[in-house]
Amino acid sequence: MTRFLLNLILMGIVALAIYWLIMTFIPALSGFAIPLSLLLGITLGFFIYITIDNRIG
Repeated sequence: MTRFLLNLILMGIVALAIYWLIMTFIPALSGFAIPLSLLLGITLGFFIYITIDNRIG
C-alpha cells in the first residue's frame, strides 16, 4: 500500500467518524454535517498522517 493511498484511506475514515459524531450528538448542525466533516476529516487525517510519517521516517 502506497503512502498516498494510506493517506486517502485515513482521511476518509476520519471524515466518516466526524460525520457520525455530528449527526449523532449535534443534530442541529445536520445541514452543515457533510462540509464540516470533510473539512475537519481531511485536515485531521493529513495531520495524523504527517505525524506518523515524521516519526517513522
